[in-house]
Amino acid sequence: MYWYPPYPLVPPTPYDPMYLMASAFQWMIYPYYWMFYTEAYRVALESWKKAFEAFAKSLEQATSTK
Repeated sequence: MYWYPPYPLVPPTPYDPMYLMASAFQWMIYPYYWMFYTEAYRVALESWKKAFEAFAKSLEQATSTK
C-alpha cells in the first residue's frame, strides 16, 4: 500500500521511535495529503466547468444579438 517497505521487518517494541514515526506518517499525514489532492482536483474541475458554461453563455448571447 505504501511505496516503502514496512518498518521494521521484525515485530517492533512498543516504544520504538522509528516505528512510531512511520505509523504516525501512515495514519496522520497520508490522509491529509490525499485530501489535498482530491480537493485540488475538485477545484480544478469546477473552474473548468464554470469556464465552459461562461463560454457557452457568451456564445448564446452573441448569436441572439445578431
